[in-house]
Amino acid sequence: MTQEQAPTPYYFTREGSGFVPSSLSKNPWFGNAIAGGPISALTATIIEEAGFDPNFEICRVSIDILGIVPRTLLEPRITAIRSGRQAQLHRIELFAAEKLVCQAHVLLARYLETPAIPAPFDYPHPDTLAENQFLIGAGMAGAIRTKGFLGKATEPGRGAVWLCMNGEVVQGKATSPFAKACLFGDYGNGVGSSTRAEEWSFANLDITIQFFRMPRGEWFLIDSETQGAGNGHALAQSIFADLDGLYAKGTQTIFVAPSQRPI
Repeated sequence: MTQEQAPTPYYFTREGSGFVPSSLSKNPWFGNAIAGGPISALTATIIEEAGFDPNFEICRVSIDILGIVPRTLLEPRITAIRSGRQAQLHRIELFAAEKLVCQAHVLLARYLETPAIPAPFDYPHPDTLAENQFLIGAGMAGAIRTKGFLGKATEPGRGAVWLCMNGEVVQGKATSPFAKACLFGDYGNGVGSSTRAEEWSFANLDITIQFFRMPRGEWFLIDSETQGAGNGHALAQSIFADLDGLYAKGTQTIFVAPSQRPI
């Protein structure tokens, strides 16, 4: 008798044209809300399924989280804002019961053969590192593995970690490297936090990822640091890489306030 394989963890299920969040999508700061990572990963899935012109490449995804995104059915809407010969811009909106709760913009540029301008890459290979519990509360029921090698998510300061995600953003659909990269685009304020979670909350208000190219493979690196002027908001800046080198840079606007979260 063979042992049954455990079901694959997932963030959303499809319901008609919308998506219903699972318990794994829970926001660490607000129990009735969806976390920024699943929102970003769902946006990526919607972008992939939109059928944009394959002659254009994604060069920026920016997401504005418009308050608490409730854990209820989310309906997407896509609007073309610019359809030029060299660039295209599309808006993706997520509605909860007809209320706009999140909007994203994806900028695409026509593909051309041009000189490469590589970014510096000097990080340890994940095969040389042991797995550890670098992230707290973001393991997706064991589907997200981490190999942290700089700093700690529980301590203020710059952090760097390799991550591998073996779950599904939408149940029954294989998760692409692009969707995984957008999921991890939300992790910068945790990887490179500047405050202690038992003292201060540091929820992000937006997510912006500037892509050099599309990500590849299974392991993804985040190198992040958060800085602020002590006035209630801060900026998390991140470098993103895969085994072939850097593929993107990103930012998050962080809202800093006294923590109400039990640790």
